Amino acid sequence: MTTVAAVSDAVWMNNAVPLLAALSAIAATIARLPRWRSAESRPFTIAMALLALWAVLRTPAINGSADELALPSGHFEGFAGLVADLALVGAGALIGVTVADLWSRPLLKRAFYVGLVALAAALLLTYDPLHPSYLTIETHKWILALAGIAVNGAVVAAAVLSQRTAPPPFRLPLSLFMFAGLSGVTLAVMRVVTLLRPAGPQVHSWSPIVSVPIFGFALGSLLASVRLRQQELGDLEA
Repeated sequence: MTTVAAVSDAVWMNNAVPLLAALSAIAATIARLPRWRSAESRPFTIAMALLALWAVLRTPAINGSADELALPSGHFEGFAGLVADLALVGAGALIGVTVADLWSRPLLKRAFYVGLVALAAALLLTYDPLHPSYLTIETHKWILALAGIAVNGAVVAAAVLSQRTAPPPFRLPLSLFMFAGLSGVTLAVMRVVTLLRPAGPQVHSWSPIVSVPIFGFALGSLLASVRLRQQELGDLEA
């Protein structure tokens, strides 16, 4: 009885956590919409929407239902997972673009856009639901792992370098971004370790733990939106 209850709790957590992450990312996206006219704000806004999409599609219950619908033909098996992976890579690249804008590095910004196109093409070209191979499956995993290290590493660096110069009201949002970046790097390294040691301990459900960085980015973005709105109201009153 205890084992059944434990399994039930685990299933509930595996579904609830990514859905909560999706809701937080959607809230962050909506909060940023008033600044849509600002070109510098758009990449991160789109990134938050893509993270929400990833969290929804990687919720085990939703992902499993999508695969069941695809089973009769087999032509679209794993399609929801593919879209989720594309969303995650897209979000990562756009977060990288935001970091490049923060550093005023147009070449780095261009590199993230080129990387997005290249990684998206690699994911699409290696998608073969009818004849899945070990190579294509491992390629997907390596793309996500290495992209995670690159983007989250850039986020951590940007947050650290900006911490001292940021106005006091925005230091907590920066700290949340730093937390998101650090947790993202940690998870990406875990992916690399499990890929290098397939016979070692494996993570059986990534969606709940990958939701942790999403919470960090979403809460940081929400708090930054609130602080920015307060600043704008204060300027108007002055």
